[in-house]
Amino acid sequence: MMPKLVVLLRVKDGIFFVHEWLENVGKLVDEIVAVDNGSTDGTFEVLKAHPKVVDIVQTEGFNEGRDKNLVYAMARKRNPDWCLWIDVDELFEPELTRADFERLMRSKIVNKYGFRRFHFVDREHFAGSRYRLHYSAGHDRLLWRESPQGYFENVIIDSPNVKGISGLRVNTDFRLKHLGYINKEIVDKKADIYRAIIPEKEETFQEMYLHNERKIKWEDKRSSLKVRKMNWLLTYLRLTTIFPRIINKIKGFIKSRLKPGLQKQVQ
Repeated sequence: MMPKLVVLLRVKDGIFFVHEWLENVGKLVDEIVAVDNGSTDGTFEVLKAHPKVVDIVQTEGFNEGRDKNLVYAMARKRNPDWCLWIDVDELFEPELTRADFERLMRSKIVNKYGFRRFHFVDREHFAGSRYRLHYSAGHDRLLWRESPQGYFENVIIDSPNVKGISGLRVNTDFRLKHLGYINKEIVDKKADIYRAIIPEKEETFQEMYLHNERKIKWEDKRSSLKVRKMNWLLTYLRLTTIFPRIINKIKGFIKSRLKPGLQKQVQ
């Protein structure tokens, strides 16, 4: 029996991408569960009508942690073997098939797989500055083997990847196209939502506009020399950060074990 794969989606006003997303993701997964955070542009209706969307609810008020844990609970009711989180403005590269995912999920020892995201400036080009490539070098989208220990951090904004999934993680060369920055109106709306919650992060909001970015032409063919060279470059960039990341983890571990009084002395 093939493993069951359920994708989790949290979305608000995603009509610009939702049809393309459903076509792209629908061929890779068994079921889709979704939380719609008060869409008014028809996104909820499109999702509800799709045969792969087996459960969808609506929420009010912006709260990422709440919504992600809600949609995770919905996914668990479907008894998945594996779960996947991606946003409505993220598409897997077109050459990937369900068979590619089944090869990953058949593993008996790997519990998490990471995927790389490329931030697109327009439909044909992704951001190629060193800063953005360092970001893409990290594998910040996950496919994980379902576990009762899994959860999302209960924070209002920027709740990161699923937590609590122990075991071996393998980072793949599977690529995601992040298209959310190609439409200024969508970026404006997202920035306004964030600005109302954390106004002190204005500099971060401005980075969403990808001003003066170096453009690199996207190549669909995974076996092309251009794609392989980019994967090698990103792997190299990731390796250059390994020691700082290890040191930060050690510091975090030590800090978490110190008594409150000692923490103040260290700071």
